[in-house]
Amino acid sequence: MRVLVIEDEPLMEDLLRATLEPLGHEVVYSPTGDEIEALMERHDPDLVVLDVLLFGSQSDGFEVARRIKASPYRDAFVVLLTALEDPESRAKGRASGADAYLTKPFSPLELLDLLGARG
Repeated sequence: MRVLVIEDEPLMEDLLRATLEPLGHEVVYSPTGDEIEALMERHDPDLVVLDVLLFGSQSDGFEVARRIKASPYRDAFVVLLTALEDPESRAKGRASGADAYLTKPFSPLELLDLLGARG
């Protein structure tokens, strides 16, 4: 599986790589989603793991998810990964078209369970 990680925290990128790469998934990383259309075209990911609060980015994760789901790559499975736990943020996540919403801190097993990749 090709995975695009859009995350501004290098430690979170390392955790996601350590979770996914040993299972044979190809992981590509970007610190912002500003050029999401080009990233999607270049890498054609099956899964996008997307932070909501992207510091230094012109778009937040909700907007990036909307752009993915309005593109030819709308079939990619989009997981929002965020520290925002409030009901309003969860509603924004659903409205963005994201397929799943995980809150930080999270267990990597939650992501694997979500993907059906564990075991």
